[in-house]
Amino acid sequence: MLLYKIKNLFFMSNEAGGNAGNNAGAPVPLPYQDDTANSYINDVTDEGVVQTPGVQYIGFKLHKEEFLLPMSLVREIIMLTTITFVPGAKFLMEGIIALRGEIMPVLNLRRFLKFERGKADSTTRVIILQCDYGGFGVIVDDITEFVRLQAAEIESIPQNFFPAEYRILAGVSRVGERIRGIIDLDKIVSEMTLGLKEETENADQEGASDH
Repeated sequence: MLLYKIKNLFFMSNEAGGNAGNNAGAPVPLPYQDDTANSYINDVTDEGVVQTPGVQYIGFKLHKEEFLLPMSLVREIIMLTTITFVPGAKFLMEGIIALRGEIMPVLNLRRFLKFERGKADSTTRVIILQCDYGGFGVIVDDITEFVRLQAAEIESIPQNFFPAEYRILAGVSRVGERIRGIIDLDKIVSEMTLGLKEETENADQEGASDH
């Protein structure tokens, strides 16, 4: 039952209390966000604000690679804070943090992508993302830039080219000679919640048998 509860941390976002938020990392200012929900970039011209198709992304480094995430998914960015280890958690999960009273899992994509284990330093950050299950963090080595891309600058991933671990990519950005993978949040959540329904059903059956 304990393991079942740990693996359901996505559903605990509003259950933390007391002084849990005291260990939260300091927030990092975010730039002005475009109308990414509607896939438009707001450009200010002499004639006023002009909307052009495009999406704003945040760039970050993992190991020696650079990736992108849509800014519309980012709640905030914080300095690295204390991460509590969770025994038996899925391999993607580094642990949990308490952020202003909210308990949330923190993922380590280095493990999933089979990169070398990194060391935290002054540039290490945690990007807080939001999905249907609640908030969760992703550890990154550094924030590189905030960039705006149009559809023509994004390409699909060539079949049978990337290793299986790169299935969490939605596509690649190619601007000049700079190529960066675009992380698909839905695929990350799918990896984290794989088997969650089955575990929930098994836990309910175990609970019923205890009575």
